[in-house]
Amino acid sequence: MRKVQMYAVIWTMVLAVPFTVVALVGTAYITNHLGDIATAVSSLVNWRGLAVEGSARWPEVAGMIIGQLLILSILLIARRNGRTEELVPR
Repeated sequence: MRKVQMYAVIWTMVLAVPFTVVALVGTAYITNHLGDIATAVSSLVNWRGLAVEGSARWPEVAGMIIGQLLILSILLIARRNGRTEELVPR
């Protein structure tokens, strides 16, 4: 049992340390080069076309958000009433 705990700690550190270093380096890079990144992105994006497409797609996005809120509210109401076991088919 002690061996399993040691392996868990070692593997957690092996995975956590490199990803933490990558996150810190990435954050430092983005902070130092934010102006260059913004210039590159703005030159790639056609903002007028993006605005036209966004104005055409907003009803779809609104429908998805409203649908997700409706599903969440149904789940919360069912859980509050304590009938979640009745709603789930077996």
